[in-house]
Amino acid sequence: MDAMEHYRPQFLVVVRILNGFLLLISLLALISLIAEYGFYLSPREEAYLHLLDILIVWFFVFQALIKFAVAIDHWEYLKARWFDLLLVLFILLQSVLLIRHMGLDFFQEVIQKGEVAKITKLYIVAFQISLVFTFIIQAVRFNQRISMLRLHPAQILLGSFLIIILLGTGLLLLPRAVQPGHQLSFLDALFTATSATCVTGLIVVDTGSYFSPMGQLIILTLIQIGGLGLMTFSSFFALILRRSISLREKSMLREILNYENMGLIGKLLLYTILFTFGFELVGAVLLFFGMAEVHPDLGMRVYSAIFHSISAFCNAGFSLYSTSLMAFQQNYLVLGTVMTLIVLGGLGFPVLLNLSGMNLRPSTGRKRILSVQTRIVLFVSGGLILLGMGSFLLFESGNTLRGLSWSQQLLHSLFQSITARTAGFNTLEISHLALPTVLVFLVLMFIGASPGSTGGGIKTTTVSILTAGVFAVIRGKNRLHLFKKNIPFTVLNRALVVFLFSLLFIFVSVLILTVVEQKDFVDILFEVFSAFGTVGLSRGITPELSAPGKFIIILLMFFGRLGALTISLAITAPREVVHYDYPRENVMVG
Repeated sequence: MDAMEHYRPQFLVVVRILNGFLLLISLLALISLIAEYGFYLSPREEAYLHLLDILIVWFFVFQALIKFAVAIDHWEYLKARWFDLLLVLFILLQSVLLIRHMGLDFFQEVIQKGEVAKITKLYIVAFQISLVFTFIIQAVRFNQRISMLRLHPAQILLGSFLIIILLGTGLLLLPRAVQPGHQLSFLDALFTATSATCVTGLIVVDTGSYFSPMGQLIILTLIQIGGLGLMTFSSFFALILRRSISLREKSMLREILNYENMGLIGKLLLYTILFTFGFELVGAVLLFFGMAEVHPDLGMRVYSAIFHSISAFCNAGFSLYSTSLMAFQQNYLVLGTVMTLIVLGGLGFPVLLNLSGMNLRPSTGRKRILSVQTRIVLFVSGGLILLGMGSFLLFESGNTLRGLSWSQQLLHSLFQSITARTAGFNTLEISHLALPTVLVFLVLMFIGASPGSTGGGIKTTTVSILTAGVFAVIRGKNRLHLFKKNIPFTVLNRALVVFLFSLLFIFVSVLILTVVEQKDFVDILFEVFSAFGTVGLSRGITPELSAPGKFIIILLMFFGRLGALTISLAITAPREVVHYDYPRENVMVG
């Protein structure tokens, strides 16, 4: 919200009243946009909504000018609220152009008679763009208020994902979100919104044929927000608008981005957004050229390239094609681009920044070296990719790879090894995989991506810490070493919590699904691990699940995306300080 110290004391009541109305007006703006683009309206109903849009925009102009007039220091206020005033200037400019084009008399007809049709569609869209920016400004301020609540960052992170999922569910239930003649149930909308927000890719209806372009854009937006986190986007806009990030916001971002140094969170946030959009842009350009033979139409090719680039980098696995990427089995450019985006998105942003040489740390004059986390992630990720590729070649050479050339076998083995970690795209029929391959995929899906990435699973660092801890115990050491660095045992304790909680949740989910679903046990097991690892691969049973089965998969996707540690911190009470201890006594294990 507005900082009250910017305004003259005698006008504080007026500012508070304007802020209250502005919040209400922002909600009306959102409702107006949803009504117009989500429902089939008559021309008269559409005209009334356009009139409401114009009134909302002019209220924003009115309150902004009033606040500027009652500010103590106009220059300081301008620097602090430059975006608001720039938006006001934009609205005034478009209004001047409209008056010049239509004449001054049209205002009376628009306001008094509702003759909004006299205003061209171009100006209506310009007003609606103003509404969107108005809502963004209010969302940033609302985010700052939320961060001041006395809640654990894990609770706010959990709540933000729940809010996005519920909003996405509501948007997908709009009539214009699906193709004419189709209707989405609440459970299927909730399933799809959860799968998109948790960047999983499991689907109960075909994305390309069932959803309209608007529905697909809603899914794509959920994927982008879910890949980075709502708080990440909101704080990024706060930085752009030159609003400072509070310590509470930095604490929450530390949880989201999985980065310890709170003082560098702002810089990491900017690099994260820039890296994301940069990689997605380059990926979209490469996919645009690679998809030429499948999409001769220029517009559809641009749309498909952007959709699949975002889906790949966010490790979502959503595709506009009913057979995923099987139509590109021999297209090295498309498959190579998708693989690269998946790997980059799964490494984690701290690792990407460390590899790129971006200076996140204050200058010390020393030679830059790779952090322990970067080395662990690269070593484990590379090992898992090679393990999956070798296993796929070994077990599928006489099965799904039969009839392919050696180079194509290598390509598809590498692709399926990479995508089985968290992405969910496929170029071969997953339901035809041999049982040994399925077992290897279960391991890959369970481990997943790396901390601070767009993927799920227990993470590569968790596996490496647990492995190092086991070897330390076997060798009788009381210290944990990795790459000549001492790792605190608190890290090992966290890894154990993540591992055991994840196994327990998976076991309970498999147990329930075997009771409520009459499906093959291997198919159920594969579905559970895929949902938990936010992978999105399926052996074809997802659309056939019962209502209880879909709900269990929804919980698995949510649990897998947030992680066991975040969930446990969000639902438990704050840590209490204990001033006493109990006597020690050994217990035999093993």
